[in-house]
Amino acid sequence: MTLSVRRTVAALAVGAALVVAGCSGSAGPDRAAVVDGQVISETSMQAGMAEVNAMEPKLLQAALTPTGTVTALVQAPVVLTYLDSLGVKVSDTVARQAAAQRGIADPSDSTLEIIKLAMAISSAQTDGKFTADDQAVLVERLKALEVDVNPRYGSYDPNTASVQLTTPGWVTPQNAAQ
Repeated sequence: MTLSVRRTVAALAVGAALVVAGCSGSAGPDRAAVVDGQVISETSMQAGMAEVNAMEPKLLQAALTPTGTVTALVQAPVVLTYLDSLGVKVSDTVARQAAAQRGIADPSDSTLEIIKLAMAISSAQTDGKFTADDQAVLVERLKALEVDVNPRYGSYDPNTASVQLTTPGWVTPQNAAQ
């Protein structure tokens, strides 16, 4: 092997190692996020987003984005547990029926979580069971979560309890005048 071939092979090996290392963190391959040690897989996030967006009639006013879907799946366990303590519960059976009525015969677990979240929040607001005090308690619980988001979806902002798109530091915005 010549010196230039060796350098090329070495450079490719280093590049491959960097790519693998970039995917090996807690929010690595097939991980959209990790919430208090619980993995939200990219596969389940994408399934939930696709199924909710395909529903007719629509479950939500606007289509889910990947970032919005990750946010919903991060928040769902905390919000559903809290609303359950207020007497607002949406069962898997009710969520499955809602999915079937909207054209999704065999919804994924993530789709069921999103349906339960939407229905529980709507029910709590309609029944007046969700006060400003409840909202403050819930915000504090969501702030306390340990959330690691796959950078492709952004980062978790505990102040808003949501995943926000972020621009990596190495990306320089293009000036429109250039």
